Amino acid sequence: MIRPNPSPFFLVGAVRSGTTLLRLLLGHHPQICRCDEFEYVADAIAGREQWPEVGAYAEQLSRRRDFRATGFRANTDLPFPDLARDLLDQCQLSDGRPIIGATVHNHFDELLRLWPSARFIHLNRDPRDIARSCVEMGWSGNAWAGIETWNMSEDAWQRVCQQVPADRRLEVEFEDLTTEPEGVLRRITAFLGVEYDAAMMEIEKDTTYRRPSKRASRSWRDDASELEIRQMESRLGDRLVKAGYAASGLPHLEISPLQAFALRQASRYGRFRFAMRRYGTALWLSSLVSRRLIPISAWRNSTQLALDRIDEGFLK
Repeated sequence: MIRPNPSPFFLVGAVRSGTTLLRLLLGHHPQICRCDEFEYVADAIAGREQWPEVGAYAEQLSRRRDFRATGFRANTDLPFPDLARDLLDQCQLSDGRPIIGATVHNHFDELLRLWPSARFIHLNRDPRDIARSCVEMGWSGNAWAGIETWNMSEDAWQRVCQQVPADRRLEVEFEDLTTEPEGVLRRITAFLGVEYDAAMMEIEKDTTYRRPSKRASRSWRDDASELEIRQMESRLGDRLVKAGYAASGLPHLEISPLQAFALRQASRYGRFRFAMRRYGTALWLSSLVSRRLIPISAWRNSTQLALDRIDEGFLK
């Protein structure tokens, strides 16, 4: 039987914005569930008028590292909306805590179709830091391309703000989390209707993450070249200041359509080189062929598992 769960909260923000750190902090509160990543539901419904077919969806879930890590089971006897809600309920059952939440980086505004009364905690971070971090992870080939990660997340947040009343959404800054972590956590717990608990700061006891510290957080100011900064700020335009971040003060750089095309191609090449270094030629080619040319399910799944095992070593 599906238990009603009308108003979970979703921790949202771009990848590399600090959501993993924040969800671990929240998950150490005795009344808040551990806020697992929930991308596999938002991705499935993004841009679709019809719900996914549950059999095909369950098969796709078996190849997703974020889903496999949960240990949850997709109940294919349910229609998709109930299946998705049941997955979130399984998180609550496994933790046994009253306040249920999940972490989503992309298309999180789509979750309102399933949970119209959901609450949202938006973690923002300087997009220049996000872009450079995406390059370090191999998700973008250059910082200019990495800005798209933040832009897409910001677009989704603006759509949430248009649909969700102010009392059901909270905005916090990663930079504040690293300098005044207790103050930020007190704001969040008040928003969720519980008292702050000092156990939230004890993540070093059972995770590989260190408690928030300004010293542990590097900035684009430390590492980015002048050209990278100008390229990133050119792509951001006035969105940077609107998001509450000061421009560098460097001269504005106008990027023509031809230059933008060149930067996109350079990013694709950079991602290719990164993948070849991380996975090796044979595994990377096997992944490409099994996904696009010869989609044999068993081959594709075994290749994906091999890729995931490598990635997990870098994400810890």
